[in-house]
Amino acid sequence: MANNIGYQNEYDFVELFNGKFLNELDNNSQNFLKELFDQKILNDEAIKAWKNKINQKADIFIKYKNYVKGISLKCGKDNSIHQETIENFKMFLESLGMPFKIIDYYTSYHYGYSRDENAKTDFSKCLSSDEYKILYQNEIDEFSKWINKSKIIIEMVDRFIIKGTNANYGIDAFVHGTIDNYVWLMKYDIYELILSKRNTEHSSPHIACMTIGPKKRNLNRNSAYARERYIVCIRWNFIKDDIINFKKL
Repeated sequence: MANNIGYQNEYDFVELFNGKFLNELDNNSQNFLKELFDQKILNDEAIKAWKNKINQKADIFIKYKNYVKGISLKCGKDNSIHQETIENFKMFLESLGMPFKIIDYYTSYHYGYSRDENAKTDFSKCLSSDEYKILYQNEIDEFSKWINKSKIIIEMVDRFIIKGTNANYGIDAFVHGTIDNYVWLMKYDIYELILSKRNTEHSSPHIACMTIGPKKRNLNRNSAYARERYIVCIRWNFIKDDIINFKKL
């Protein structure tokens, strides 16, 4: 259901902009386009917009004259902004130079594996997130401390928001909301916002204001969610509030 809402939102934004001149749009949309095109947009040519047919961070493209901009769209609350297999995520962490011990800290949290008195992993028993934190919060904190360095945050913002894993070029703007009520950030403001929140306290693994964890822990081993147990999901809660507060500054 959530995916259907997201897809419809993308088509709504395409319809909002496609074939319109600047002065035909509402004030919020005019301000967005002026910032997107660096104040160089006029009423002399119609805007074009279309949905990206490839599964990339840019959901739609907006074109004015010869300038084409990629836009990432999100709506609703508790947004998942990136997903990938845990094996790919572990290889990414290795490429950043993360020690294997720290990678294992995240892997154990992801699956919720408990350990016996001899520190041997018990693969037959999985803990809930809350249960795991009671026993191993120090390991989660060590993982989060390692990844909340400025250089690592920038690498992760590129992967989770700007470029993803299958695009050579990043998005130009990040939009949250629907056509009737939306806010936005330009590409380089995204880095600044997230870097400014790297000291945010979380008990879960986190990168600044984004939490990292399994798509579904699937403690009951429900076959319907079997695949989702192996997916790392990056969530950014309160996106709209964070954008509004950042822009006030």
